[in-house]
Amino acid sequence: MANVVSNAWMRRRRRPTDEEILATIVELADDGFCERRELALRLRGFGERDLMKSIARAARRNLILERRVPGGRVYLALTSEGWAVQRAE
Repeated sequence: MANVVSNAWMRRRRRPTDEEILATIVELADDGFCERRELALRLRGFGERDLMKSIARAARRNLILERRVPGGRVYLALTSEGWAVQRAE
């Protein structure tokens, strides 16, 4: 019984998929840039760490473009590869 209880907290949480991130960016900004915090507000059901990892994964796969402004804010937009994935849905 102790083994079941100790493993219950280790259950893996679901991260947002690339498609969910792309669709949310399109909802927020369509063809432009959206602020990362706006994206986080729309995808509130996921933890911040999971969301940041998913954004980084999509950026590594060249699906989104991430820009940082001098004030420290981060803006996201779809690349042409991201649009191709989004349209394929």
